[in-house]
Parts: sequence; structure tokens; C-alpha cells
Amino acid sequence: MNCLDVQEKIIDLVIGTLTDTDRARLHDHIKDCPMCRNELHLIHNCLQACTLNEQETCECHFQETYWEEFVFSVHNKIAHEKPVRTFPFRVVIPIAASALLIAAAGYFFLIRPKPEQTVQDGTDTYYQYDPYDEIHELSPEETEEFIELINERYGP
Repeated sequence: MNCLDVQEKIIDLVIGTLTDTDRARLHDHIKDCPMCRNELHLIHNCLQACTLNEQETCECHFQETYWEEFVFSVHNKIAHEKPVRTFPFRVVIPIAASALLIAAAGYFFLIRPKPEQTVQDGTDTYYQYDPYDEIHELSPEETEEFIELINERYGP
């Protein structure tokens, strides 16, 4: 049995309207579950506080029906109440931090390029000689002379 099933039947257990098999199953669960055991003690204590003592001599008929309705309303509230589940920060945050640390260590040790791979020597192997680069090294007179040669050969 799960806790919801047990909590729905705790009132019936306290009142004494359960079958023997259901009572045995509830006692087995309550013996192992501290939350349901506390719930049983709370309801048992509430009902004891709310029941009439033998010393009281009130003969009002409304009290019997009032307490029956009270027990019935408490039973209904417990039956329809869903347990509140909070977000498990105590579990999720350490797991997320561990995953982030493992990812950073994996990058650092496995993926990151080695320093030998990223160092470049002084020679640039991708550069090829281009004769037009020499134009920028000419003096102004040499530049005019070069332009005249090009114009003579290819036309203005």
C-alpha cells in the first residue's frame, strides 16, 4: 500500500470500520512509515479530544450528529488532499554542479588543443609570392615609371 491509500483509510481504522485484512495491511504499512504513523497518532488524538467524556451529562442530540459529520468531513479532506511535493534542490544542485565540473574537466583534458598544436613558428607556409606586392615598396618616381610601362603595353 502507498501512503495515499493508507491516509484515506486511517479514519476508518481509528473508528474501527475496516475489515481484518485491511486493518492488518494498514498496520504493516504504519509500522514502517513514520509519516503515516504520525498521521495516525494525530487523528487518534484529535478524535480523543473531540469525543465526549463519561463525566459530561449533556443530552443534546446535535452533538452525536455533529461529531459524526466532523469525522466524515475530516475523512473527506484527508482523502482528497494530495501531498505537496517540493522541488528537490538538495539533490538537483549537487548533481548539476558535478555535471558542470565533469564537463569542464573533460574539455580541459580531452578536447582542448595542446600548446604544441597552437604554437606557430616564424615561417608562414600559407603565403605565396605575389609580384604585385612589390608595387607598395616602390618610390613615387618608380611608381610613375611603372604606370607608364603598363599604359604603353596595355594601353591607357
